[in-house]
Amino acid sequence: MSVEVEVKTKGDGKHFPKKGDKLSMHYIGTLKDGGKKFDSSRDRGSPFTFTIGVGQVIKGWDEGVMKMSLGERSILHITSEYGYGARGAGSDIPPNADLVFDVELLKIGDRKLISKAEFEDFKARLESWRAAKLTKYDNDAAFKEKRDKKYEDRAGYDKWLSAEVKTSLDSQKEYIKEQDSSAS
Repeated sequence: MSVEVEVKTKGDGKHFPKKGDKLSMHYIGTLKDGGKKFDSSRDRGSPFTFTIGVGQVIKGWDEGVMKMSLGERSILHITSEYGYGARGAGSDIPPNADLVFDVELLKIGDRKLISKAEFEDFKARLESWRAAKLTKYDNDAAFKEKRDKKYEDRAGYDKWLSAEVKTSLDSQKEYIKEQDSSAS
């Protein structure tokens, strides 16, 4: 009477869901006995979104998924008591069926892991934003006057812009995934 988590691809090891978090996941559900697939978000091409720890999903998910970290792909081995129990679920899940779910934790709230390439693209867009702001400063007297009141001069304005870029980059660094776990 439990759920066992078998890690297939490690997550970031830092960000774990808490009760009440909105999660986005991919999954493939199969019956332990015989391996018949009964549902798959991957087949639909659309992740499943729900709130963890509040009874929106079976107990095996509420308990097992909270042990996973962001980006992790695992197999949940769920006994019937932590699944649909004696009632089963429709014609696809018989009474007292143990279940196996291949699950991947894609997002916790609005946080998801990003690839190194996505991070570099984000960095390039921020640097482009900074350069555009400095160009506007150099070419628009009214804009320059407003910025000089707040930042004293171009160097002060550039220092502020650079700090904004750094803050944005630092906020994303911990979400860079080390490996691609999106394989099906």
